Amino acid sequence: MQDNSSSSPSLQIDPKVYLAYVLRYWYLLLIGLMGAMLYAYYQVRYTPATYSTNSRMLVKDEYSSWGQEYFLPGMELVSSRNRLVNEVGIIKSFPLMERVAQRLDWKVSYFKIGNIKTTEQYPSSEFKVKVLNGTPKGGRYFLRFENANSFYLAKEIDSLEYSSLYQVGQPIGIGENEVTIDKVSSDISIEDEYSFQFYTTDTWARYFQEALKIGVENEESSILVLSESNQTPAKSIDFLNAMMQTYIEWGREQSNQIAANTIAFVDEQLRGIADSLVVTEHRLEQFHQKNFSERIFISEENAGANMQTVLELEEQLTQRSVQKEYYAALIRTLQSEDFTAFPSAAVFGFQDPNADQMIDRIHQMVQEITEESFRLKEESEPLERQKAELQKQKEALITIARANQKQVEELIDSLKREVRKEENKVLQIPAEQREYFNLRRENKLLNDLYTFLLNKRSEAGIAKASNLPKAQILDYADQHRVSYVGPNSTNIFMLSAFLGLGIPLGLILGIYLLNNKIVDPSDLEKVTSIPLLGSVGYRKDIDSNLVVSGNLKSVIAESYRSIRTNLNFMTEGKDKVKILVTSSISGEGKTFTSINLAAIYAASGKKTILLGADLRKPKIFQDFGLNNTVGLSTYLINKGSLAEVVQQTKVENLDLISSGPVPPNPAELIESDRMDALMAELDKQYEVIIIDSPPLGLVTDALLLKKYADAGLYIVRHNYTKQNHLKNVNQLYAEGVLNKMGIVVNAVQQRKGLGYGGVYGYGYGYGYGYGYGYYSEDKK
Repeated sequence: MQDNSSSSPSLQIDPKVYLAYVLRYWYLLLIGLMGAMLYAYYQVRYTPATYSTNSRMLVKDEYSSWGQEYFLPGMELVSSRNRLVNEVGIIKSFPLMERVAQRLDWKVSYFKIGNIKTTEQYPSSEFKVKVLNGTPKGGRYFLRFENANSFYLAKEIDSLEYSSLYQVGQPIGIGENEVTIDKVSSDISIEDEYSFQFYTTDTWARYFQEALKIGVENEESSILVLSESNQTPAKSIDFLNAMMQTYIEWGREQSNQIAANTIAFVDEQLRGIADSLVVTEHRLEQFHQKNFSERIFISEENAGANMQTVLELEEQLTQRSVQKEYYAALIRTLQSEDFTAFPSAAVFGFQDPNADQMIDRIHQMVQEITEESFRLKEESEPLERQKAELQKQKEALITIARANQKQVEELIDSLKREVRKEENKVLQIPAEQREYFNLRRENKLLNDLYTFLLNKRSEAGIAKASNLPKAQILDYADQHRVSYVGPNSTNIFMLSAFLGLGIPLGLILGIYLLNNKIVDPSDLEKVTSIPLLGSVGYRKDIDSNLVVSGNLKSVIAESYRSIRTNLNFMTEGKDKVKILVTSSISGEGKTFTSINLAAIYAASGKKTILLGADLRKPKIFQDFGLNNTVGLSTYLINKGSLAEVVQQTKVENLDLISSGPVPPNPAELIESDRMDALMAELDKQYEVIIIDSPPLGLVTDALLLKKYADAGLYIVRHNYTKQNHLKNVNQLYAEGVLNKMGIVVNAVQQRKGLGYGGVYGYGYGYGYGYGYGYYSEDKK
């Protein structure tokens, strides 16, 4: 056996012992399994079926659109980078889900309440709720139809029988709103209850955010698999399809911001030019009518070089005017709160790289803030920092635009002075020709500018129309993409069975681990290195400690013969032996072992004496029907001779020296010279001396008596002695204070797989405390 004297206790599980515990507490397994099966049946029977619906959508992971720049110079800003991870965040954002909820318009949901399950009625229901005024903020109401024309309505289902009877189409006040129940089907059930529930757009948007699951088909693709689990698959189909359509529309709106702003700017300029063009055309027409007979037609070549110069200057003046209006519109747009994008200068035929770069940067920042606003709260610190940086960029661009606008205005003033100078040089031509030329020139300039802007608007429209969506629906959600999720009866029953067995097994394991009593030989091995000499079974039907002498062929007698044999090996076959019997505490069967071990030695023909050395609580004499008026204490105080204290028992070859009257100083008497003399005399007269000593765990008397013994027995009671009680004796054994010591396990109960294999035994009570031997009686 291994030496455990210095080893610290650790958590050890013996499979055989644990199995024995399982067999002992088998009813816990049965209760757990039955409870689990009932729970599983309830789940399968009463849990509504859940279905998963999915769809597939391709999100462009590079550019959300391309090609517009080939129609309109400067429209490269329409193409924007699209990161897949951001798009996933946008899809699940509250603003987008709010749009989806508005599109679906699920303000009222309808349910049919059956005996087992409640089923949602979608897309059609057996009745309709019409809200007459306001928007209900939520709440669920229950109905029971009397017939197709009347019904009961209540806030709680249990209150239906006490509620009023309403008519179909009758206005009913619900909170701050009025509703009517309409379109009742002729097949309406009067045996079942119904219910309807109001939902707000915000409620649906929050639900969609939680319910929508987004996965990537594989790591290298940008194909998203969108799914939602619901008890009503038709509702999931409509939601997923509406969500994908809304997302694509949102992407188009974002990508078309620059083109839309360009068209708006051009339209504003066209409205002003169109008015001026109408006026000039009217004046030109009146001039033609007035001078129709003369049919004045003057070409630009007839006006001479000076007039050609005027036309060129007017063309430059027109271009500068466009630049001036461009910067004015840019400043107004930057100062507005809803700025999203603005076309570059190249759209209108002039170059301003510095402004274009800043517009590009601001456009990117606006897109980033828009994306972040879907993920972050409105007043979050990162979002506020981005907005502050955007405002700085806007102010810087406004400063540049104003400076450029001022330069353009100075150029316009200069061009106007040049035009007036050149006009003075052609004043010599006839007045009618000069007037016609001026009208024609003004009309031509306005018409050219109008045509220029119309071309730009057309180009912007083409760019907008050519803008491809940032996503493409690959597979719409439909009935073919619906799969059953649960409840999965097989999984539920298997999991319930696992838990039904696992929980009791865990409880039994806890009982096993928390039990610190000696139950199995492995328990002894963990706490002590003292060898095990034998075990004695437990028996209920005995009323005396003297068992062996009455039936020498009993199992208990065989147990003590086995212990006697092991003691012979321990004492190296001595003809005369002295054996000390002790234990940890009372109740472990120390005296029971002493009596029957003495009887088994006597039965072998050896002259044996049983010495009751427990001076603190004498009781060994009772089992032999003898008295205790004289005994060991009497001899030790020199009040009696050896012949006077030795009593002959009814067992052949077995004598007894009882403890005698309780002395006030038992330890001192045991240490006296009279004790040495007694042991020496007994050794001469008897072959076997069995010393029944007090428990070693309570008093030191046993250690004082150990010097007289050739071997010692330490009694451990099965499922009674605690493991920590053996620490002290194990330390004494390891230090050599107690040598030639063996353990006997008493009162071993017969349990399958448990312990020591004994069948019979005996439980014996013993009580100890500090003092003069006055102790309470223990239970047998």
